[in-house]
Amino acid sequence: MAIQMSAGETDDPGFIETVNSMVSELIADHAPEQLWIIQIDNWFDHKWLGFSGYGLIASNIPLDRYDTVKAESYQEKVTFPPFSPNRVLRQFSFVRVGNTYKESALPALPHTNERKHSETNLRRRIQDFTRSGCFVWYSANTVANGRGSVMAYVVTADHVECWFAAFNREEEWKLKTTKGVTRDTLEHWLEKRTR
Repeated sequence: MAIQMSAGETDDPGFIETVNSMVSELIADHAPEQLWIIQIDNWFDHKWLGFSGYGLIASNIPLDRYDTVKAESYQEKVTFPPFSPNRVLRQFSFVRVGNTYKESALPALPHTNERKHSETNLRRRIQDFTRSGCFVWYSANTVANGRGSVMAYVVTADHVECWFAAFNREEEWKLKTTKGVTRDTLEHWLEKRTR
């Protein structure tokens, strides 16, 4: 079964086709046991890639009675990007059955519905969630924005591969920027959809 996300009212069908192509290539290349596809309200940029949240760190300059400052954290062990619950529109989960994927409600979601302090995400390591999985986040509201973003984390027992791609709508959707993956790789994947 090919996984095909459908376009909602605010989704440009061409962008959803791009997302579907990328998901197909990801699962063909990595064959993860579990797959999550997560739609995020509006566009997001490459700064979310590997971002773990905000934490308190010791300050060299006495600031207050605690001598700490709030700082962005990018952990060595990758955690879930700490999107606010109100930005997470939809989460779909799939499990591999033989050579296909079947939509299945897994016991835990990557993103909860509860608001929590960003600091709590610093301990939500993605490899503790699954040892063989793929997470794909994509942006909504692409009709109005004319731009879209996709971020993927591919998890194995001993490694997490993370990448980001940004697209703009011209006459069709064009890859504009990548981070963590080569432009050639993604363009090759996207060429396959037109064959």
